Parts: sequence; C-alpha cells; structure tokens
Amino acid sequence: MENNYQLSRIHNYIHGLMSKEDMHALEREALDDPFLQDAIDGYRLQNGVDAKSLSLLQQRLERRLTEHAQQKNRYFFGWQRLAIGLVAAVMFVTVCTLVLMRHLPNRSARNVTEVELMDEVLTKMSVRPLAGADAVPVDGWDAFADFLSTHYSGSNSERKIDVSFKIDNNGTAYAVEMQQPSTPQIAAEVIRILESGPKWKGREGRIEIVFPE
Repeated sequence: MENNYQLSRIHNYIHGLMSKEDMHALEREALDDPFLQDAIDGYRLQNGVDAKSLSLLQQRLERRLTEHAQQKNRYFFGWQRLAIGLVAAVMFVTVCTLVLMRHLPNRSARNVTEVELMDEVLTKMSVRPLAGADAVPVDGWDAFADFLSTHYSGSNSERKIDVSFKIDNNGTAYAVEMQQPSTPQIAAEVIRILESGPKWKGREGRIEIVFPE
C-alpha cells in the first residue's frame, strides 16, 4: 500500500497533478532519499507508461525500498550494539576504578596502623605490682606503663627488675631501691622517672618492670 501510494504521488508529481505544497514535500523527501529520487527520474524518462510498465516500475521501486530499509536496519542495529558495548565497558571501568579508590587507601591506612600498633607493643614496657605493697598509680597501671615507656631513655640490657619505694603525703615516690641487681645507669633512670613521674596512692610500693625484648 505504501509503495502504491508512492507511485501515485510520483505519477501526480510528474504530470503536475499535485498542489505546490505536496510537490515541495515530495521534493524534500527525494533530497533525503536517493532511492525516491531515482524512482522519480526513472518515471520521468518513461514515455507513455502502460499498465505493464507501471507494474514493473512498481516492483522495482518496492524492491529498492525494501533493500534500502534492510540496509538502514543493519546499520542501525550494528551501531546500536556497538554503542551499548562501549557504554557497558565505560561503566565497568568506572565501577572498578571507584572500588579500587575506595578500598586501596583504607587498606594502606590499616596496614600502617597495624605496623604502628606492633611497633608500640614491641617497644612498650610493662609493669605489675608485687605482693607486700599497697601503692597504686592514681591514673592506673596502664597509664603508668605508658608513661614509663615514653620517658625511659636508658638501656634495656636487663630483662626485668624489681623496684621498691615509699609514698609521701603528696603521692610522690621516694626512697627508691632496686630489689634485683641492675646496672647503675638503669637504676638511676628508673629512680628519676619514679620520683618525677605520676602520683601514687598508698604508703609503700613494690613493682616489677619488664623491658621489651
């Protein structure tokens, strides 16, 4: 039906049976469709077209229009598939990049934190109270161990030492003595830290200081 309609329009156009508006519309279509222009030119070259020739021309036009439509569909679906593939590839790359950007920095930061914690454990001194004394650090044993690890600058040639001391009314340690033999340097450093360090509760203290390996 559509091809018959096109042939009728071409016939009316060639014989001047169309309005100016319809003629202009057909000419604009022919500019965009080379097959339609070929049909118009072929029809114009025919002189005294009979029914048989008109039928052959109709078949030719129908065949060319069908081929043209199939070719357009092939191009359209080919480019459509290519465009979909490109969009999918770009989205995949974008998602992978966002995932890497999100997890890699966190992983690096976590590794750094773990290393720092391990270093802290390896270099931290530990303290535990021994029997026969009532002295307790005002800020707690963990805080005192942290203070000792931070401020101790002597050697750690000893594995551990026992220290006894007394507490005055201000909570300050005095009369510090090493109950286990140690070098004079270590003894002087421990005495300095205890006498100038955190406050204590109680009257007498006895603690074991364990140095990191």
